[in-house]
Amino acid sequence: MPSNNDQSCPPTASDLNVSTCLLDLTNKIDQLIISHNELAENITKLKEAIYHPDEGIYSRIRELERAMIGDGDVRMVKVEETIAGIKKIQWMVIGSTVAAISAVLINLISN
Repeated sequence: MPSNNDQSCPPTASDLNVSTCLLDLTNKIDQLIISHNELAENITKLKEAIYHPDEGIYSRIRELERAMIGDGDVRMVKVEETIAGIKKIQWMVIGSTVAAISAVLINLISN
């Protein structure tokens, strides 16, 4: 029985099948490498579009924030929200005080 390591043996169908599968795998790996390189380039372009110090998205957002704060719009909105919250608290305190005084007066009158 001849061994598989013998070079004089003619290739069998299983050897041809294995070599065909290996060629197919190498082709698919080459395609994956190409796709990976394209993906890496695209990711690099996206990072540049987002993080570029002069023209990136973050720099544009920072400029808009500075413009809004510079105009005072954001500050005024925050001040108005704070005033509205303080007014609510004042009305709650006033209402509670009136209710407490009313309860005391009713207890004094009824006794």
